[in-house]
Amino acid sequence: MLEFEHVFFSYEKEQPILTDVSFKIAPGEQLGLIGANGTGKSTILKILLGLLPCTGGVRVGGLPVEKACLPQIRRKLGYVLQDSDNQMFMPTVYEDMIFAPLNYGLSRTEADARVDETLQQLALTHLKRRHNHKMSGGEKRMAAIATILALRPEALLMDEPSIALDPCNRRRLIHILRALPLTKIIASHDLDLILETCDRVLLLSGGRIAADGPASELLRDRALLEAHRLELPLCLSGCPEGR
Repeated sequence: MLEFEHVFFSYEKEQPILTDVSFKIAPGEQLGLIGANGTGKSTILKILLGLLPCTGGVRVGGLPVEKACLPQIRRKLGYVLQDSDNQMFMPTVYEDMIFAPLNYGLSRTEADARVDETLQQLALTHLKRRHNHKMSGGEKRMAAIATILALRPEALLMDEPSIALDPCNRRRLIHILRALPLTKIIASHDLDLILETCDRVLLLSGGRIAADGPASELLRDRALLEAHRLELPLCLSGCPEGR
């Protein structure tokens, strides 16, 4: 489904962000990207979408991430930005959610049905007519996620999805992510969320992949995490299995 092959990237030549990064993600796999600040988690998501140029090979659904293929690739990928204010640009939640489906060729009836179905799935029907500037940070975050899910992407890319969520909405998000039969890449410092929603983890450090393996194993390895400026998930912090 998604593939990086010997990828290099830097914003400045003297400061490489990614150095010879290679990995593959199978259809339906849930991958967590973890690492300290500046290790390239968000950069990987943006490269997959063709928002940043890189050296090396990147493919999405067999298509190379090149200018000619970007329209097809971006219809396959749903991207939830870290800052919801950069994603919600229409006056109301409904207008944001229906904008892309209409532009992708759905009829107004089809797009309306998709909006309603998505809002019901997320228990957010009360936000449908809400003005974006009148919502709390958590409400706007959930609305931004609903906007992307209304597109029915084949793969979901999420950058710090639990930011600004209260415990109730965070738990709802976890249930939703676990139920969605999609390929997912979740970049987050919320290691508890990663543990509950991802079956595999890539640990990034110094621009490289420091570890790649089952989330249930890597996120219990206290020594590994602390060596890369991370800590055990809170749910495991008092657990003797954290080694």
